[in-house]
Amino acid sequence: MVQQGSAVNPAAEPQIALVTGSSGGIGAAVVAALQARGDVVIGADRAPLDGQSIDGFYELDVTDEQQIGQVVRDVAATHGRINVLVHAAGVLGGTPDPLVTTTEEFERIMRINATGTFTITRDVANLMRDSGTKGTILLLSSVAAKEARVDYLPYNASKIAVLHIMWSMAKILGPNGVSVNAVNPGPVNTPMWSQLADQAGAAQAARDARAAQLPMQRFAEPTEVANTIAFLTDPANRYITGVSLDVAGGAHLGIGS
Repeated sequence: MVQQGSAVNPAAEPQIALVTGSSGGIGAAVVAALQARGDVVIGADRAPLDGQSIDGFYELDVTDEQQIGQVVRDVAATHGRINVLVHAAGVLGGTPDPLVTTTEEFERIMRINATGTFTITRDVANLMRDSGTKGTILLLSSVAAKEARVDYLPYNASKIAVLHIMWSMAKILGPNGVSVNAVNPGPVNTPMWSQLADQAGAAQAARDARAAQLPMQRFAEPTEVANTIAFLTDPANRYITGVSLDVAGGAHLGIGS
């Protein structure tokens, strides 16, 4: 029987948040945003970020299933629980043209962006459900998942896979009080966009042309994406689940993204 007034109040003690991709542009901004509200933040990435102040860090290859499991178990053993997972780890890929993209590269990008997302989401979901933790899982997709594009096909395909992982897990974990959502950034001032612009051959011209397509006429800053993630991972907002939220300056307002 569903009880009236059974909503969960904001946590009285700090949340334990695991942030993958914590050394990247968006991931580092998420670390800072969650720490600013009082969370204990544990980072995970291929290498630590110089000068980053963080409550704990693990070197993590998201294609290594055993390593993911060990990190999740260790964070839970050290801190007693995981209340929040923000999975921001991912890569763009090195070949814009799908017609010359190798099968090996396609599989590599899918393994990092899609399979890695599934693995860590599954492991944290099982931990939350088994421990009775009413937490939040937040995945990073992209506006690129929502339309046909002529470049970076493995990345785009991997990001629609992330949305399907989110939708399924939201339905599975809802009865356990766990919310699962995704944020879909548009162009953001991060090293990933710099890579894309550089590969286009005229970095500043590519940035200017892309920004001109957006109603906001500019790229997002990592902090703007992080602020949205902080909102969706706040325990007061846990009733929001299964949501795919664009943080893209109006990218889909009739002009594409």
